Amino acid sequence: MSRALWLDPGFGASGDMLLGTLLGLGAPLDKVRADIAGLGVTGWSIDVESVLRAGIAATRAIVVTDAHDHDHPDGHDHDHPEHRAWSTIDRLLAGAALPDRVKVGARATFELLGRVEAGIHGVTIDEVHFHEVGALDAIVDIVGSWSALHHLGIDEVTSGPVGVGNGMIQAAHGRLPAPAPATVELLAGAAAIRPVDWASETVTPTGAALLRTMVGRWGPVPAGHLVAFSRGAGGRNPATHPNVLGALLVGTDDEPVAAAPAGTGVGLSARPRTEAALVLATNLDDVTPELLGHLLTRLLDAGADDAWVVPIGMKKNRPGHELRVLCRPDRADSLETVIFAETGTLGLRRELVAKQVLERTWRTVTVRGQAIRVKLGPHGAKAEHDDLATASRATGAPLRLLGAEAVAAAEAIGAPDGGQ
Repeated sequence: MSRALWLDPGFGASGDMLLGTLLGLGAPLDKVRADIAGLGVTGWSIDVESVLRAGIAATRAIVVTDAHDHDHPDGHDHDHPEHRAWSTIDRLLAGAALPDRVKVGARATFELLGRVEAGIHGVTIDEVHFHEVGALDAIVDIVGSWSALHHLGIDEVTSGPVGVGNGMIQAAHGRLPAPAPATVELLAGAAAIRPVDWASETVTPTGAALLRTMVGRWGPVPAGHLVAFSRGAGGRNPATHPNVLGALLVGTDDEPVAAAPAGTGVGLSARPRTEAALVLATNLDDVTPELLGHLLTRLLDAGADDAWVVPIGMKKNRPGHELRVLCRPDRADSLETVIFAETGTLGLRRELVAKQVLERTWRTVTVRGQAIRVKLGPHGAKAEHDDLATASRATGAPLRLLGAEAVAAAEAIGAPDGGQ
């Protein structure tokens, strides 16, 4: 069983509306508060209340901030608290005690905002100051929304069309048309927008950035059974429309993947999902090639997603290798133990990365009397090398020919063995 979230931003979207929607679905407020507290910033609070918007019941996230908040516990704040630079926000997230999915997601949202703002103002991302977006209430909205999504256990986010208003708005740079330039660029690539008749800003840059970094697919409600629904309220209660962001939480049962025509893989989704991952890295100049080969095998057997070495030049002109290991965060400690024991290195680096993963599955086929596993993805298939080598030794047939026969046999089967 997996959980999919479908958003309805037809009346607009903002950071506090999305946060209210997720809290209305049952995200634990105490855990969301704890995650935001992990940033180390002070001068904020979150609460929720039930409100009416155009006669419709909704959940409002009330974010209250102190205008004189400080980023640094030692009191040395080098940025105006309402005009934080990208580097400041990146530093806060890097040092925060947050779940990996929350940290990766929030960073992606802020980085997207920074790159869009940089392009609009003709500067580099390191020169961007976020103005309203970098204000503490926006930081709370973004980190809080990713935290709520994480604690709800949502696997996939889908969204309907975005309602876009018109008119003029007041921003940090003065009067701007609605939708604001940053919002327009952030929404570029969304499957659909829906113009609305009222003259107001319906989508904020923060709301647009959260949609773009959370939503994996733009379209109708996914198939499944309805688990819960909610509406997140904006701060205003206009007479023209219900100022709410709707959401449906859908439980989706895993279904077998239908067979695809030969040569096209298995018809799996070609849309990648984002996963948090770690890269473990260390520089080595005193290990043999034989040990490195042994180490890579041990790491893969111990659960690493991938492991590789890169030749590098080190201090005093010594040749060496950089070992890099890609893994799930929950496997990092055990893999580090292997690296320390096998190499004798005294230090490792951990890098948090966002991994884009395509759907895949395995099938086992029989070729010339030999069992061969085949991995299939949305764009093709590949036979397992170790199985091919065993089959080649047993039959005397060329490994290349066995591989082609195994892939053809796998693509002709209608029911896969199961995903991996």
